[in-house]
Amino acid sequence: MSKHRFLYSILLAISIFLNIILFFKCEFGCENNLPSNQYPFLARRILNENFNDILVNFLDLRTDLKTSVLPFEKTFSFYFEYLPTGTSIGVNEKEEFYAASLFKLPVIMSYYRQLERLKERNDPILTIQEEDIDKEFGDLWKKGVGYKIKMSDAIKLAITNSDNTAIRLVVPQITENDFEHVYQALDIDLRTDDGGARLTTKGYTSILKALYFSSVLEKKDSQEILDLLTKTKFVDKLPAGVPENIPVAHKIGVYNKNGENEAYMDCGIVYFPNRPYALCMLSISDEQTARERMRLISKKVYDYVSAK
Repeated sequence: MSKHRFLYSILLAISIFLNIILFFKCEFGCENNLPSNQYPFLARRILNENFNDILVNFLDLRTDLKTSVLPFEKTFSFYFEYLPTGTSIGVNEKEEFYAASLFKLPVIMSYYRQLERLKERNDPILTIQEEDIDKEFGDLWKKGVGYKIKMSDAIKLAITNSDNTAIRLVVPQITENDFEHVYQALDIDLRTDDGGARLTTKGYTSILKALYFSSVLEKKDSQEILDLLTKTKFVDKLPAGVPENIPVAHKIGVYNKNGENEAYMDCGIVYFPNRPYALCMLSISDEQTARERMRLISKKVYDYVSAK
């Protein structure tokens, strides 16, 4: 064997050996160094990770979902989007509804935007005033006028408990410019009237996607909000169709003004491994009917995405 061939053989053997070591090292340890370990609720594509577990055919799911909601007619709206590719399915997804507590999310995003702009991370103490008391949703109002709470705790209650008194404390801390900045960055056509802000299930999904792709806020802030959304105590609608071990970052809403047009909403991101998807649903009905409808649609979507 010539000297050159001998050296080539040695180099080849070393290369193979190193690749074997790298394979086993990454097989059992590389995950700890991946960016997604730090930001598990953000899009992989913005973290420069590669993944190939992608679905492309949703024809059967589209047919099944549209058939399932046909009896609900105009009293049900949903929008599904498979986040790795943007494939979507919707029924009445452009019909407007009152956002109610769903609107807490862009408000909180606006506060985080303000923190980023000012480059400050203060956690001010807020004091409940008479005008902050709202007994309709949440329990913070029971603490009474004069009760003091950290801003971070008020934000947590506004997300996880959908507490109305908590969000009333947060709103005055946000500048109009910061809210406008967030609103302009979202793909929504926000309209308001005496009943409040109006949105669509498709439009609201863009708010979730803004967090998922970290397109409005910095990664750490998008991650923090999504993490709080996985800790909400309301698990009887969208999450009811998903196994408990699968994280669901979601926000609920309830609209029942003067006992008319009772409506329930649940919109979120389901983090099935490598196949995350957004699902936003609205049911104009009593709450038990809303639970049954949303669990049905949520389970159908999950079963399809997870089985392929």
